[in-house]
Amino acid sequence: MPAVLTKAELFARLEQGHAAQVTVVTPNRRLAQDLQREFDAHQIAKGLTVWEAPDLLPVGAFVERLWEDALYSDLGEKLPLLLTPAQEQHLWQEIVKDFDFLLKEGAAHQCREAWRLVHQWRIGAGPGNEDSLAFSKWSKDYERRTRGEIDAARLPDLMAQHLGKLKKPKLLVAYAFDVMPPQTTEFLEKFELASCTPDSIHGECARASFLSAKHEIEAAAKWARARLEEGKTRIGVVIPELSQHRSQVVRVFSRVMQPGYNLPAQAGTPLPFNVSLGKPLSSFPLVHFALDLLELAFQSVEFSRASHLVRSPFLGHADSELARRGALDAKLRKDSDDTLNLGNLIALAEPAPLLRKALEKVFEITRTRPESPAEWARHFSALLDAAGFPGERALDSDEFQTRAKWHEALSELSKLERLAQSFSFAQALSFLKRYCADTLFQPESPDAPIQILGVLESAGLRFDCLWVSGLTDEAWPLDARPNPFIPIAAQKKAGIPQASAEASAVFDKFLTEQWKHAAAEVVFSYPLKEEDRDFAPSPLILDVAEKPVAIPDLPRYRDLIFQSRQMESFADSKAPPVPPGKVRGGTRVLADQAACPFRAFAKWRLGAEPLEEPAAGLDPRDRGKL
Repeated sequence: MPAVLTKAELFARLEQGHAAQVTVVTPNRRLAQDLQREFDAHQIAKGLTVWEAPDLLPVGAFVERLWEDALYSDLGEKLPLLLTPAQEQHLWQEIVKDFDFLLKEGAAHQCREAWRLVHQWRIGAGPGNEDSLAFSKWSKDYERRTRGEIDAARLPDLMAQHLGKLKKPKLLVAYAFDVMPPQTTEFLEKFELASCTPDSIHGECARASFLSAKHEIEAAAKWARARLEEGKTRIGVVIPELSQHRSQVVRVFSRVMQPGYNLPAQAGTPLPFNVSLGKPLSSFPLVHFALDLLELAFQSVEFSRASHLVRSPFLGHADSELARRGALDAKLRKDSDDTLNLGNLIALAEPAPLLRKALEKVFEITRTRPESPAEWARHFSALLDAAGFPGERALDSDEFQTRAKWHEALSELSKLERLAQSFSFAQALSFLKRYCADTLFQPESPDAPIQILGVLESAGLRFDCLWVSGLTDEAWPLDARPNPFIPIAAQKKAGIPQASAEASAVFDKFLTEQWKHAAAEVVFSYPLKEEDRDFAPSPLILDVAEKPVAIPDLPRYRDLIFQSRQMESFADSKAPPVPPGKVRGGTRVLADQAACPFRAFAKWRLGAEPLEEPAAGLDPRDRGKL
């Protein structure tokens, strides 16, 4: 049995620095970062200004570090090379596609996850359905294609065989492992092992209900701001299914924390909260532009995408030709078809000479067609450089980090050279699109006092106060989510959490108990309605007393503007004169004036009209003429 350390005993050993040769491994990166922050705060509280950084890292990173140490030792010649996650995914994608091209990309993700579960939980072969039999065939093909190489799922078993020839820490501490798969257990037992769990906090718990999920998120944001103003430095807000509600949550918290956050004067001002879950890399404007430009360089795209590229700030000389490119876009809407290729766009780009020159450089580069993934990565990079990417204006911090992540995507494309010697443009672009869509990215920012987390990200963390939302009888405990390519009976027998309704209920009950002891103040909340459905509280929080939670009444920025009623008036004599003759428009002029005076003025006096949009075939005007 490994020794059990308290948090104080663990910090005492870490204070000795590298001489103690203590390494701490955690289940994930967030817990490692949180423990690092706690240790730093502990050292600062002692009055220290300098100390040795402790050796804290996720268990997966620890295994990879051992592999790197072995790679540069005498074992290096016999050691297989480690596949990157993108290379693994590409292999599974090719195997599944060769079997049935109708299968969706999600099948490859599920296969890769099944391969990891099989090794982590020691699931052997057994009877199963058609999906599990197909996965068994694909697994053999995957093993054949990766002969002489290794992936993350099999790496712990490989390194366990070579630990005797490697330098190991005197003590390895497993911190905050609630569930440890057999593979991880067997690997860690090869070391002098100790365990440590976060300290429990005995605080007050309350249960609260709100009219809807929207009111619930608004209340959580106001509660968090109130606790921040009280001087709390570690505030947690847990939101189940955070990936689905991320945009709404960020919008509500931004508005509550800093009214008027979206005004130009406050652009770039850091907000006091951090969301644990990032967005797909492809959703960032800089990456979205790069992918669209690469596609336009080699094939036709819809007019809306070509129009977006023309007006993008990431194209060379965008600021210098801002007005000209706006006029070009208006001209394209009248003269172009519903799809455009690079040649058409160059021919129509006379009003913007700098744009045309950049596109001509791109066109010259597209005359050559690379053959390998590495050549395509260099070709794409040269093509973007020719277009003046990422524009002439200075990038802000988020855009700078996004560009670095985009370069990582090109690097992952070049690494496919180990798996495929020949690559077409369609394959290269498809890989980049898939990689950017699957990669969740969030630019780094200073540590914020308010942490917005998903369910699993909150496990093991400690706060001054914690709010857990969305705990309805339908949402909590979570539904069972077994992997479709492994027999459910085998997953249940292995003890995989969420493999069955029973296992999910047990694990979620354990998480609920953890939350109760994660902060001095804990609020469990749930919405009463969603559209026409009524909700009840989760059975896992029925033992928590329902108490009123003080939510401050914080006015919105628009309400503050309305209350101030600061009016400004001046004479504007620059409008165009009213043309002689009858005023056209009939009763529509009066209707627009009643609905919005500014709209009536813009439409009937200034002649503002919506921009045209090219359509396939004949437009309504041509049809009418025919």
